[in-house]
Amino acid sequence: MRSGVRFHEEAMQQVLITGGHEKVSGGLEMFIGRAQECLGLAVPHFTETPGYGGLKLGRYLFALIGFMRRLPSHRIVWLQLGSVFDLAYLLLAKLFGKKVAVTPHLGSSWRSMRNPILRKLASRCLGLADVIFTLHKSQSDALGFPPALAARCRVMGTFLPKELLEDPIPPRKRSGPIKLIHAARLSREKGSFAFLETCAALSRSGVEYEAVIVGNGDLHITAALAKEIARRNLSVRLLGPLPQWAFAALLRDQDVLVNLSLQDAYPLTVIEALLCSVAPVVSRLPGTEELAEETSAISLVDGQDGEVASARILALDWGMVPDATEMLRGKFTWSTLRLRYGEAFAALAQPRSSAVTTIRVPQS
Repeated sequence: MRSGVRFHEEAMQQVLITGGHEKVSGGLEMFIGRAQECLGLAVPHFTETPGYGGLKLGRYLFALIGFMRRLPSHRIVWLQLGSVFDLAYLLLAKLFGKKVAVTPHLGSSWRSMRNPILRKLASRCLGLADVIFTLHKSQSDALGFPPALAARCRVMGTFLPKELLEDPIPPRKRSGPIKLIHAARLSREKGSFAFLETCAALSRSGVEYEAVIVGNGDLHITAALAKEIARRNLSVRLLGPLPQWAFAALLRDQDVLVNLSLQDAYPLTVIEALLCSVAPVVSRLPGTEELAEETSAISLVDGQDGEVASARILALDWGMVPDATEMLRGKFTWSTLRLRYGEAFAALAQPRSSAVTTIRVPQS
């Protein structure tokens, strides 16, 4: 009889993780890369959905064809749902008779989910999935899943950089100007311009700060940010995208993460900040509220109010951050996630009649 661990390993070898973009380095792509490394999965298949940085429909269709060519080598498709265009991959996988797990990377305020017609379409298509892996416990409620769909959801958690979970935490000495960082795919919805409003509010209060913006975005967004920084004479540097190691090194040297996003499903950057002993000031969303229930080190802001965010920064309780760092290190260890996902994929590898009903998810 095969051991449980070996059965988990064999099941994960049958998984094709699918989603994201090959030449984009956002939160979704980071999730895919870390999941592949942690679980030992095959090379990902990128869906190349339209809508990011001028990606064209032809690239998306070419990716669909490549997906069909890879399907015969895998029994399980793990779809990372970041757009309604990704639903075509779910339909194709089921047409080919594959087991499908879906992880939604959607926030409640995304356009595709605000539209009632697209929401209904997404719900119907998601009903074809064998199981839905949610990133946090309130995600199914935030997305408005009907009861039948919510019953298919299993809270699985997210993947964080291994080095942030394992490397020693250096002691922090905060002195001089407050160091602020905003890290996201640059846009108004993600809070990039609200970050500048926060910096301007600090300037008006006479607070000394040094700020950086990290991330990629469309050229017109980057140009608009640079123009606004110059117009207001703000102490803000635009750094563009950074490789993970460079971002982690930069993050460890900051004091506060300011991400006033309106559309994050479960903000990885907020958790990464706390792992680096950086205090997050973020918009109130289901995912950030859930994290804030676990630690008082997270400061919530309604919407994208820069004045309120600046007040939250000045009222931060730095003594809460170290405890939050240790708590999150224990919650998101890769060994815990490997066991949890291995159990789930092993259940999916069982005969169809038991694939959904027998999934047991070990909790951390």
